[in-house]
Amino acid sequence: MKALLQRYTTGMASHVATCAEASLLDIEELGRHAIMEDFALDEIAGLHEGAALALADQGVPINEPEIIRRMSACLSALMISSTIAYRTKIDLLERQRQQERDRTERDRQRLETLGQLMASVAHELNNLLQPVCGMTEIMLLDLAKKPPERADIEIVESCAKQAVTVIQGILSYVRRETIAPQSLAFGAAVTTACDFLQPALRQPLDVTIRDHESRVLALPGELTQILLNLVQNSLQAGATRISVEVDRIYRDLPDASGVLGGQRPWMRLAVMDNGHGMSADVVAHAADPYFTTKASGKGTGLGLAIVKGIILDWSATMQITSEPGHGTTVSIELPISSGRSFPAAV
Repeated sequence: MKALLQRYTTGMASHVATCAEASLLDIEELGRHAIMEDFALDEIAGLHEGAALALADQGVPINEPEIIRRMSACLSALMISSTIAYRTKIDLLERQRQQERDRTERDRQRLETLGQLMASVAHELNNLLQPVCGMTEIMLLDLAKKPPERADIEIVESCAKQAVTVIQGILSYVRRETIAPQSLAFGAAVTTACDFLQPALRQPLDVTIRDHESRVLALPGELTQILLNLVQNSLQAGATRISVEVDRIYRDLPDASGVLGGQRPWMRLAVMDNGHGMSADVVAHAADPYFTTKASGKGTGLGLAIVKGIILDWSATMQITSEPGHGTTVSIELPISSGRSFPAAV
């Protein structure tokens, strides 16, 4: 503000002395500049009083009619230019806000349309899997005394049931349904999910389970879906080594008053790869719906968004650590349960 006052005082002194039009043009430019610097109109108007006092201190007879007229011309130039600039700035901001609202509405409609499409596809796949599940159950009854053949059919049945739970998880996410989580041994559930995924992968998963007994509130099908999305992301990032680890950790959590109430046990699932990695800017938006760095047609940008939606229902947290050329680690932390499930949603 001091620099603006000095500049306005110089301009007004020049106009008072010479009545030159150029000095008024400089003052008009000063008014526009002040608005661009986010000064308020009342602050800009206050420049005139400060400049008048400065001229009086310099011995200028500011009470003479002609001097008053010239000073008033300076004030008019300052306020008219700043008011016009302010109105233009407000119009521009409103136009930007409207564009953002329009873009948000388009994204909402796009999400809604894609959600309907996903729900339709998932529903049809679920219908196709029902005969597979039913026929395998019948075949298992017929092959009760033939262990070699029965083992193969049991694998088919297990994969079909896992696929059904994954599809149900997709339908739940799209329809925003709440499925009551159940208490499960987290380490064992991760092992089962990795065994389900392994046949479809190009290289084996390196699975390390350090806690097999601790239980969390989650859904096996959603856990399989989380691992599937994370492993697919790793493969698409050029990973040649993917590790899955489960262990127990301890976190300091605040109580109701916000004071840390001591360490409490949590379970951590970490999926690590040696892929291309991501920059900090990419990591910041990695879980946003439709955000993807893949080429057109190579990804939907929904993988991590679905993972984030699932873990929020589990009261879990997710952290992504990555660096270009040094791979990516996705850590999911869940509170250990007392062994009981949530009541079913009404």
